[in-house]
Amino acid sequence: MTRSAILLVLALVGWCFPALAVEVYVVEAKGLDLAPGQVLDGGKPISLALGQKLVLVTSDGRTIKLKGPSEAAPAAEVQAGGADMAKSLKGLVAARAADTTSAGVVRSNAEKRPPLPEPWLVDVRHGGNHCLLSDAETVLWRGTERRGDEEIEISPADRSWLAKAPWPGNSDRLALPPSLKLQDGKAYKVILGKAPVAITIHAVPAGLGTDAALVAWMLELGCETQAQALAVGGR
Repeated sequence: MTRSAILLVLALVGWCFPALAVEVYVVEAKGLDLAPGQVLDGGKPISLALGQKLVLVTSDGRTIKLKGPSEAAPAAEVQAGGADMAKSLKGLVAARAADTTSAGVVRSNAEKRPPLPEPWLVDVRHGGNHCLLSDAETVLWRGTERRGDEEIEISPADRSWLAKAPWPGNSDRLALPPSLKLQDGKAYKVILGKAPVAITIHAVPAGLGTDAALVAWMLELGCETQAQALAVGGR
């Protein structure tokens, strides 16, 4: 076969089988006009100036962090497809658990908490970061131990309002009405019983394509206990 014929064949192969795009999802963008959950082509270079920052997750659960100045393609070394989903989920949670004790410093108490029965419950017994699907209702959880009738109080950090509601003793969950939906990025004080708990809400876009991407997103936002529940039982 002549050299020109070989080049023609290679060109036809490249035309018939274009390179697979690697989708990446925006978790955080500093100094960039990108919204959380926005889908980007990870194979294309992204121009970042000094001071700009971009945190992304791939569909197989890998976290990519870029800082400017940079002209890198986020997923240049990530192959599309072929990921073992179960292994990815377990690896993500295990890696974060190991990271919490690196350098002898414990940065999270998630591994000490009992597991959640479902990933999208807000455990009002513990403060910190809690993740919710952006298009779903907010459901509070107070554990499985037997408890009587209680009253719960919720207020934002700026104390601009205060809501109270009865929590029947025969239920471990309490769904909030749409008018009281907790907002993304907002901090709240929750009182159930005597001790107040401070929580911060993070809305996770429902459009993330895979459970692995969701787990990576939640770990990045500090929702370790919920990520563990998702890794074990799925959505």
